[in-house]
Amino acid sequence: MPVNQLPELKDHYLIQYILGKLVNHVCECELVSANNIDEMENYPFVTYNWITLEAPTTPDWLKDHPQYVCKLQIDVHATSEIEALQLSTKLFNALHESNYVRTFEQAQIVPQKITNTSNRTALSGINYDNDYGFDCSFLVNSNFIFKKDELNFDYEDTAISSIKIQSENTKDGISVNNKGGNKW
Repeated sequence: MPVNQLPELKDHYLIQYILGKLVNHVCECELVSANNIDEMENYPFVTYNWITLEAPTTPDWLKDHPQYVCKLQIDVHATSEIEALQLSTKLFNALHESNYVRTFEQAQIVPQKITNTSNRTALSGINYDNDYGFDCSFLVNSNFIFKKDELNFDYEDTAISSIKIQSENTKDGISVNNKGGNKW
C-alpha cells in the first residue's frame, strides 16, 4: 500500500498498531494477520484474528465517540512448543502490566478480559508450527485519530521504592523516592 494511502490510526487499526509495537518490544518478533501466515518465513511471530468487531457498551448513541468492545484472538507461532508457550505467556503478562496498558490508554483504548493462554496447535506432528495463545477484548472510545508521532511507546515503568512521611512538627514534610523516569 503506498504511504499516502495508509489507514488512519484509529479504532481497529490503532489497536493493531499498538499491539504490534508491544509484540515487537516484548516478544522481539512481528505481528501479522492470521490470514497472512502463508507469507511468514521467520519464526517466531504473533498473529491476530478479529473475533468481534464492535459490541456497543450502551444503548445510547454517542455521536462523536461511540464506545464499544472488540475481541481479538492472539496466537504466538514458533517452531518449538516451549518457545511458543513462553512467548505467549510473556505477551499475556505484558497486557496486564501498567507500563504496557498505558500505551493503549493514551489512545482511548483499554484491554479488558484476557482469557488464559492455551495450546492452539493444529495438526500436531504433521506441522512444525506450534501455537499458543489467548483472546483479548478491548474497550474502545472510537473515532479518535492519532499520528504515529503522537503516541508514546516508552515502556519504562516507574515504581516508587519508598515513601517517608515525617510528623507535622518537622519542616521536611513528605519525601518520595522515585525509581525510573515515567514520562507519562
